[in-house]
Amino acid sequence: MPVDRPTARFSLSQEADMTSTNGAATDWAKRDARVVQHPHGNPQDPERLVLVRGKGSTLWDAEGREYIDAHAGAWLTQVGHGREELAKVAAEQMSTLAHFTIMADFANTPTIEFCERLVERAPRNIAKVRLMSSGSEADDEALQLVRLYHHRRGQPQRTKVLVLRGSFHGRTYGGAELAGGRPGIGDVPDNAITLTPPWPYHTELFGGENLTDFCVRELEETIARVGAKNIAAMFGELVMGPAGMIPAPDDYWPRMVSVLKAHGILFVADEVVTGFGRAGAWYSSLDYNLAPDIIVLAKGIASGYMPLGALLLDANVADVLDGAGGGGSYAGHLVAAAVASANIDIIERENPLEASRERGRQFLDELGELINLPVVGDVRGRGLMVGVELVSDKATREPLFGRFPSLRKDIDRFLRTKHGVIVGIHGGTIALTPPLVITAREVSHVVDAVGDALARVNIHTGRID
Repeated sequence: MPVDRPTARFSLSQEADMTSTNGAATDWAKRDARVVQHPHGNPQDPERLVLVRGKGSTLWDAEGREYIDAHAGAWLTQVGHGREELAKVAAEQMSTLAHFTIMADFANTPTIEFCERLVERAPRNIAKVRLMSSGSEADDEALQLVRLYHHRRGQPQRTKVLVLRGSFHGRTYGGAELAGGRPGIGDVPDNAITLTPPWPYHTELFGGENLTDFCVRELEETIARVGAKNIAAMFGELVMGPAGMIPAPDDYWPRMVSVLKAHGILFVADEVVTGFGRAGAWYSSLDYNLAPDIIVLAKGIASGYMPLGALLLDANVADVLDGAGGGGSYAGHLVAAAVASANIDIIERENPLEASRERGRQFLDELGELINLPVVGDVRGRGLMVGVELVSDKATREPLFGRFPSLRKDIDRFLRTKHGVIVGIHGGTIALTPPLVITAREVSHVVDAVGDALARVNIHTGRID
């Protein structure tokens, strides 16, 4: 593409080097295939990308090949790979006291300090923190707690929850319930009520009406139909991640939450992905000027250096739920809390939150040049949650992978082998979610790689030429 940018670290002339193999890597791949079952893996596909090292936004595999990480290992390595200061904090805490439960009256200093720091940076209504080990656990616990909250207040019939169609709230059974069920896992309670997602690109969803007006009216009509007295909460990803990196219009969440508050319906802001700078702020709730009843956190909370999740509770909600069980054996893990607190230190010192906004704008500016390609329907994002939605027909907005499902893997592998770029592909969208420390040069390389791949897609054959 005729754009004046820094020279990419990998070019097509390096194809031979990028696709070479050696015995050690092949052996690791075979060993993996024998014993590891990969979520969403294909047992008929023998290929494995065996990663062994990382630094900043760069990864190396077992063959020594180098990649730009535009995936952040499930969107969570905010401060980049290979941070030795975080490893030292973990080692020091492990050698002092690795873990002891925070059940009942047991406490520890790293957890106390970390929870203080979470609350200090949160919306002013937030008063208490509940800790667990992952975002899925945290979403599941939030689902239990919103029902328990109403039960304790004498309204046990408030069990139904409102969710956005296509949203994602974890992989537990509670997450399946919030998704309205998942094939093959058995029945889930019929308590999830789906609403139209705020997806600006798909104007057909709103019948010509203003998006936010349509969604607010739909919410009000749904509450009237179901009865506010039966609804416990609404769960909302402030930027819809797995659905395709979909940021709502700025007035959407404030107006939706205002309706919920008027009816005594709790609002659970799912910031598992958006929190800790991924969308450009400590919490996107602050960007939207929201006061959620519960905020769900994970992923960037410790930049992936330790598994950790948390719920931030509004003061009134915390009072009602005081003494409730949950959290699990690893809740308040001392090493996780110490590392997560050190992660906050790095974010404060290096300010990757502002970098997230700057690099996000760079992605959108440079990716905007791709909109004229036949397969590119939309380019969108907030901070370093950037999506390129792919279509087979721009008029109908038909998803590209719906027509050519094999292209999903073909594009992914082309980017790795030809350009040394690792991305995520979710739904019909290429998701670009690198560590917040990615450089301007690396952003341009990723854009050039994505542009090259998509320019080569033959819309008639579904192949990369």
